[in-house]
Amino acid sequence: MTNDIHLHMAKLRAKFIRHRAYHELSEQFDIQLNRRRAALEAGTAFKAEAIALTGASGSGKTTAVDHAINKRDDLILPSHGQDVCEIVPLLVPTPATLKTVGATLSEALGYELVRDKSAALIWQHARKLLMARRTLFVHFDEAQDIYLSRGDRGRNEVVNTLKSIMNNKDWPVGLILSGTPDLLHMINADRQLQRRVRVVQLSAVSFVSHGLDVCDFLHGYAKESALPVVPSLQEDDFLKRLIHSAANEFGLIVDMILCGIEECLVTGGRELATNHFAEAFRKKTACLPAFNPFIAQDFLRIDVTRVRDLGESE
Repeated sequence: MTNDIHLHMAKLRAKFIRHRAYHELSEQFDIQLNRRRAALEAGTAFKAEAIALTGASGSGKTTAVDHAINKRDDLILPSHGQDVCEIVPLLVPTPATLKTVGATLSEALGYELVRDKSAALIWQHARKLLMARRTLFVHFDEAQDIYLSRGDRGRNEVVNTLKSIMNNKDWPVGLILSGTPDLLHMINADRQLQRRVRVVQLSAVSFVSHGLDVCDFLHGYAKESALPVVPSLQEDDFLKRLIHSAANEFGLIVDMILCGIEECLVTGGRELATNHFAEAFRKKTACLPAFNPFIAQDFLRIDVTRVRDLGESE
């Protein structure tokens, strides 16, 4: 029975909820991809652009980009094992230097560096690899790390390196940049880059703006789990607590809903109730009741982004 529950939860977690920012991202990606393919077919020059998706940690940026890419059945991905690789997804490594990012990109394109080279040589080779693999886009996830880890001079080098990928006259490559709002500092630092970036922002969720949506998500997942929902879970107070428990971030709210459902199923509950969410939050953070937003009276004062020591007072 436990295995059936975990299989069910795995299927629920694999579902993707489309939202406004995703639709904007997907639309921009389709437009830029179709423009590039049309230019290649016509044999005309092409000016590559970039898409930037920003949002706080837990907002669902990476999931949104992955879904926008994978929904295209006609796109040749690295997993297809072909010589052509139309898009390369890349998580910016730590430490985030131009050398480590360039080396990681080269490896993703199928070339492993066998000796130490300068950042300039690494990126020169990477641009040749992008042309050889007929790559149309590179996705840099947590892109702000490349920029924030550098001083003023180094930051200029980062911007110029990214522009060199888009400006390559032999094979321009579009960029998808996803990261925290700090990514906007990099975009605003260079007027030329700013003009060529289409920005999509995953804004914070609030009860006023998304209360009804959150309620729908909750009921939808509960219905798929064959769980009745107690009436109090439809009330404003619970929905506000749920949104606050996830730091007002879309991805974390969905995760909290799923954790509450899983707690109910694993413990043999017959209907989804507040106590399942309270216990799921406690297991996640090891918090005392005073710091549990599903229990505490003045829950809005709780900083849910902190994990507190059990001996810490209010």
